Amino acid sequence: MKRYQGWIGMVLMCGGVAQAEVRVEVPEDFRILAVSDGKLQDERHAVLADGEQQLLVRYEGVIPSRNSSDNDRQIRSEPQVIRYEARGQQLKLQAAVPTDENGMERYAKVPAVSLQGAGQPVAAVQDELVVKGMQIGMDWPARLAEYNRGAGKAVLATGTVATAATAPRAAQTSPVSASELEAQLQRLFLQADPELRKRFIGWAVPRL
Repeated sequence: MKRYQGWIGMVLMCGGVAQAEVRVEVPEDFRILAVSDGKLQDERHAVLADGEQQLLVRYEGVIPSRNSSDNDRQIRSEPQVIRYEARGQQLKLQAAVPTDENGMERYAKVPAVSLQGAGQPVAAVQDELVVKGMQIGMDWPARLAEYNRGAGKAVLATGTVATAATAPRAAQTSPVSASELEAQLQRLFLQADPELRKRFIGWAVPRL
């Protein structure tokens, strides 16, 4: 088992040595709440590492007021987890949002999105992140990390270190040696429950 764990650790390390960037843009009526491994430039643009990653996005449509004395009304969907896999691409989130008020309200209840890169569809898995209570001041990276500890269909097999739209840019980290990285991977693997271990192995083996 140790040899197998070490093999997985070395493969994952080698796959991350020469990472390229994946740049993602969402439409004006969407907001990126958090990402799995990367940084947010603003609420509509993010830069993520190569490979399998996640976006946490939300539709935020605005219905203009009918007169100057009223405020515009905002329609929000529940947060959506979008898992995809891409390398060195520029991706755009696509959404066919109706322009009428009733259509916008219907769309917010079941927001369907897709990803495109260089004009071609990019395979993605979408799932709703269920949030109870007030969302004001929500720690979205923590919620995305919590989601990844569950069994949702858009879960990342190896978990996530999420970045929020409001968080400052992460500082440069020191390189990690192969032995240190292997030890970290082994420790995380042993800490995981049997179901998570199976999901991780199922993700890793096809990439060997």
